[in-house]
Amino acid sequence: MTTERRKFEHIKICLEEDVQSKHNYLEDISFLHSALPEVNFDDIETEVKIFGKHLSFPLFISAMTGGTEEALKINKTLAKACQKTGIGMGLGSQRAMIEDSSLIHTYDIRKYAKDILLIGNIGLPQFVKGYTEKEAMFAVNEIKADMLAVHLNSLQEVSQPEGDLSFKNGLLILKKLKEKLPFPLIAKETGAGISREIAEHLTFLDGVDVAGLGGTSWSAVEYYRANQHKETVKRLWNWGIPTPLSIAECKAAGIKNIIGSGGVRTGFDIAKCIALGASACGIALPFLKPAVEENVDALVEKIETLKREFKISLFLNSCQTPNDLKTRPLFFTGELSKLMEQREMDFHYFNYR
Repeated sequence: MTTERRKFEHIKICLEEDVQSKHNYLEDISFLHSALPEVNFDDIETEVKIFGKHLSFPLFISAMTGGTEEALKINKTLAKACQKTGIGMGLGSQRAMIEDSSLIHTYDIRKYAKDILLIGNIGLPQFVKGYTEKEAMFAVNEIKADMLAVHLNSLQEVSQPEGDLSFKNGLLILKKLKEKLPFPLIAKETGAGISREIAEHLTFLDGVDVAGLGGTSWSAVEYYRANQHKETVKRLWNWGIPTPLSIAECKAAGIKNIIGSGGVRTGFDIAKCIALGASACGIALPFLKPAVEENVDALVEKIETLKREFKISLFLNSCQTPNDLKTRPLFFTGELSKLMEQREMDFHYFNYR
């Protein structure tokens, strides 16, 4: 199967099928309401600075696609919405344009979003199989991106009939890339989260995108594509580390900049992730349908709703800025509470700070 056909199938499945994890663990978190907020709503500042650029509030549109004409339409629409609203954007895997330069234009969206924080994207297996800093520089420079994410997608690859399972020496490769690249480098999971044990080895990077369990399951996507081992892939549907747990674990490990993604669906979810220790959040699936329809206005409306919900969260927690959320009490219930207890997370720290 061609890469173009596979990417088309991924988009179609995400639009038409249920590909969500069975539980969104962000629903197991609540704030301690402030009945006397010492702040005026209109004076609240939502802007943050990350990787050297300002965002109007801590949100990225996470990596979706690239390498096809349909992908160009989607990326162009997303880029225009990001420019209008002042948020960041990640691109889908750039392997296609590296191996076929005629596809560069499907990722080249800087002309539509001259000011945004733009993140390039290459999978770790490509570096294991021979890519070097040369391909990394090409991926970033050709599209005028600001930085690069190396995606860690072992769960998706093992669920995929044509999956690439080359991952050995990945940590050493990341270290060499970091030494040689002149722009920020992050590691990005793709739906299964990053544990404290792994994060402790990644503190040399400029950050991580946890992309945890709770949102789109790529095993679910691959389940709908599978012609064999279908039941095995189905059993992987809910494999992974929940997004909020992964954020807390990466924070405990000392990661500099944490992007919280995986099941983030509201501005209130964004606030929870920031309170847990994230610097910003990523959302993908809710933006896909209006992007496919090339509806920039609908995207802008969704983003502005998220921003207002985030600002409301700041207000009801008596916060002047997003960073203030990191000192506000959080409470955990349900499955997340049990998992955090087993992982020996400090509830007292979150409950009474």
